[in-house]
Amino acid sequence: MDYKYYLDKGIQETNEGKFDEALHSLSRAVGLKSDDALCHFSLAIVYHNMNELKSAYESYSQAIKCNSEMIDAYYNRAQILIAQKDDDKLSEILKDLDKSIELDPKFIDALYTKAVIQKKQEDYKGALETLDKILAIDPTAVYSRALKKLILQKYMN
Repeated sequence: MDYKYYLDKGIQETNEGKFDEALHSLSRAVGLKSDDALCHFSLAIVYHNMNELKSAYESYSQAIKCNSEMIDAYYNRAQILIAQKDDDKLSEILKDLDKSIELDPKFIDALYTKAVIQKKQEDYKGALETLDKILAIDPTAVYSRALKKLILQKYMN
């Protein structure tokens, strides 16, 4: 069997919620083709679902090493750091979010997450600029409108 067989099998198992089986299949895929970004990314998703955040972070990082334009790997890696609730990681989170936004300027989830982090860092002006980018893409973005209103009313007096 080649890596593609195990990759496809692991993705299917992940979609079915069979994470132990997916972990086995995707580990085999990575073992057979260690330079494949999708193998590492898929493995990271399994670790992420299993709440094995350190392993997920490492696998997302490996996916990025294999393909520096893998937008979702940057975004998901930022989500891992956010889940750790460590304010010392905020600049690292922003770096990953900025890279995903650089690769896809209309990535609304990444933009919104960036605005939330900017607010947390008390960079209210930056958060407003980021929210305005979202609203230019999607004027009906309810959460972005609400966060902008909150920042304007509570922090920008």
